[in-house]
Formats: sequence, structure tokens, C-alpha cells
Amino acid sequence: MPEKQRIDLLKEQVSFLEARLTRYEELLHGPILKRIIFGGGRRAKLSIVEIVIALIVLLYTLFRMELSAIFAVIVFLAVVVILFSAVQLNVIRKKNGKDKYQRMIDSLTAEKASMDKEIARLKEGLE
Repeated sequence: MPEKQRIDLLKEQVSFLEARLTRYEELLHGPILKRIIFGGGRRAKLSIVEIVIALIVLLYTLFRMELSAIFAVIVFLAVVVILFSAVQLNVIRKKNGKDKYQRMIDSLTAEKASMDKEIARLKEGLE
């Protein structure tokens, strides 16, 4: 591969690394909810949706149904779903702590510095 193409490829990879660094820095310094939603993956988003749906069902049941056995079962199940999802979100929050993002930032910064050195070496070889 010609040196010029290799330099361009490395520059493209560096810009991609900078975008990832920016994202991880935003997650590191951002609110916990943002870290859970964007760092927790599909399971975190699903847990939030579960809580919202369970709250809607719970509120609808409380305001629209008469007291009966079905009422009690629906309320109990809605509360169980809310608690289960809240526990899952708490676990996700603990797994996605600030130290995880700091390690990723350190790793990406070192990788970026290595690529910058390689670009400088290649440019020096062209001149």
C-alpha cells in the first residue's frame, strides 16, 4: 500500500477514535441515566420500557377497576415488574460505573497517541 494511502487510512482511524473518545467522555461526565441508557445496551432500554408500561397498567388499574381479586393480582404483578426492572437497572448502573469509562478513555487515548506517532513517522518518510 502506498505511503500516502496509509497516512489517509490512519487519519481516518484517528478521527473515528476521537469520536469514540468524545462519546465516552460524555458518558463519564454525564448523568447516571444517560450512562444507563447508552452504556447499558438493549437490556437497560427494555427495563425502562417495562417500568413505564407497568406504571401505566398500575395507574389504570387503580383508577378504573373496582376492588376484587383480579384488581389485587394486577396490582401485585405490576409492582413485581417495576421492582424487578428497578433491580436490573441498578445492576446495570453498577456495571457501568465511571471507572469503566475512564479505562476505555485511557485505552483509546493511548491508541490514538500510537497512531499519531505512526502518522508522523510515515510523513517523515515521505519527505
